[in-house]
Amino acid sequence: MLLHIIVFTLLYWNISSENLVKAIELTVLNPAATPNIIDAWGYPLHSVKVKTEDGYILTMHRIPYGKEEMRKPCNARPVVFLQHGLEATSSNFVTNLPNKSLGFLLADNGFDVWMGNVRGNRYSREHVNLTANDKSFWKFSWFDMMKYDLTAMIDKALELTNQSHLYYIGHSQGTLIMFSKLTNEAHFANKIRKFFALAPVATVKHIKGLLALFADNFYWALEVFTLISNYCWYRKTNLLSKTFQKWFGTQEFVLNDTLMDVFKNKFCDSYRLNLACVNLLSMIAGLESGQLNETRLPIFLSDLPGGTSVMNVINWIQMVRNGAVQAYDWENPEENIKHYGQNNPPIFDLKKVDVDMYLYWSPADWLANQKDIEEFLLLNLNMTANFHYKISNSIRDIFNVKLKKFNHMDFLWGERAANEIYKPIIDIIKGDRMVGKTGNS
Repeated sequence: MLLHIIVFTLLYWNISSENLVKAIELTVLNPAATPNIIDAWGYPLHSVKVKTEDGYILTMHRIPYGKEEMRKPCNARPVVFLQHGLEATSSNFVTNLPNKSLGFLLADNGFDVWMGNVRGNRYSREHVNLTANDKSFWKFSWFDMMKYDLTAMIDKALELTNQSHLYYIGHSQGTLIMFSKLTNEAHFANKIRKFFALAPVATVKHIKGLLALFADNFYWALEVFTLISNYCWYRKTNLLSKTFQKWFGTQEFVLNDTLMDVFKNKFCDSYRLNLACVNLLSMIAGLESGQLNETRLPIFLSDLPGGTSVMNVINWIQMVRNGAVQAYDWENPEENIKHYGQNNPPIFDLKKVDVDMYLYWSPADWLANQKDIEEFLLLNLNMTANFHYKISNSIRDIFNVKLKKFNHMDFLWGERAANEIYKPIIDIIKGDRMVGKTGNS
């Protein structure tokens, strides 16, 4: 079987024997760390830690220049910041082959690439006073990522590169926290030269698939679980509580390691090319589009799930129910006042976003759903067409790029992503830099 994979990969990818060996090694070793993948492909890597205002310590992964390039001063290269989505990590941008991974393509095209990791994922589990074993560590949602994490990470990247602004590329939740940031803090737009949103998410009222089923039944299941738990407590047994905690966690939302091992090693073993894995992914992200290189599934999944809080997952479920871009509802006016200064959690008005934006989305995506995008996001961002518009005495470019047959993960793993998304983005940034050099921006 290994020989078949080698021959198939050589013909299909048309890469050198040296790179082919590394591809096979990556598949066999199945590393679970962004630094290992970057190092295995021979790219430079800097791991940069930064402390947020509320005490979390986050780790960013930086590829300061391409593998074949002579080192140049950091401030000579435009900075591109990549932000992952829910339950993901920075590895999302480097798990494909170098000619198809966004992080590597950007580095090879002369950019200083920074990849963020928000609180709670495997690379950002430190705090000045808490450990990941403390319940208080996990009391956060995407609102806190928006409020604290983005500020800390982007400010640090700009500080260390001696630049005033950068280019931001987000995927899924990585787009939501930037939409909300630009709505909540208008001045933050000065740090974002252009915002590229892949599989953009704001409202999630119309999501489909397994996650929609989970969200629709979550509160009902929670009520049933609570009743049974109370009964078990009355009968002096906590077996059910322990079972629930074992499989889904209490403060951290994480599937049991045994379950994940079965999923990855049995259903997603690239040597068996088992369609069960692809079918399950399709039930979450959208129907299989013919873009997935199944032999790389162990690498794509090696760092997933990346980790987040139960509170953050509940916030997403609340948004499915209320159909709004709304912060976590503590379901208690006193708690909401304590955290937000008002009885109800804030709702974000995306009409306030004031930055050049490029949205890349597809009707085939079940999570960044077409109805949510067309009936809310595009209308609220004034993006029903591609044009220049004036807001706050400035001229902004907005582009709505509708793609054919991209499910939610194809924006990261898809065979067509490099040609249809990444390379056009690279050309846009390069063109913007040229305009800036001629003094016309």
